[in-house]
Amino acid sequence: MANKATPEQTLKTIQLVAAAVILLEALVLVGFAGFGLFTDILAGQAKSLPAAIFEVALYAGAGTWLFFVFRGLQKSQRWSRNAAIFWQTCQLAVASQSFTGRGANAFIGVALVMSSVSVMALLLSKPVLAANRKEISGE
Repeated sequence: MANKATPEQTLKTIQLVAAAVILLEALVLVGFAGFGLFTDILAGQAKSLPAAIFEVALYAGAGTWLFFVFRGLQKSQRWSRNAAIFWQTCQLAVASQSFTGRGANAFIGVALVMSSVSVMALLLSKPVLAANRKEISGE
């Protein structure tokens, strides 16, 4: 006889899978910040030092924010679901530009689209939306 998962367990599993993808995205952004710090700023390869500093700060800030979104998803906090959907939408905009133009890289575009669509599908699934309705109505 198979054990059937409760709606709460299903919700928690969905949020943890989405959180794992968000954590991976956060680690990639922090990795970009570290790479930029060492290659552009410390090694002196930046064409514009202020632009390199801004880029490193932007990557580090976005990675830090995504880490907080990850923690919020782990704790089932409603704000983190909204923040994750927002980030995935922004990431899709970046992905669309990864297919054309100067410096286009289809691999990056596909990776961004796949992670964004998977997280959005998870966070917009029936169990998550039902949990949101219960939280809003106070059930």
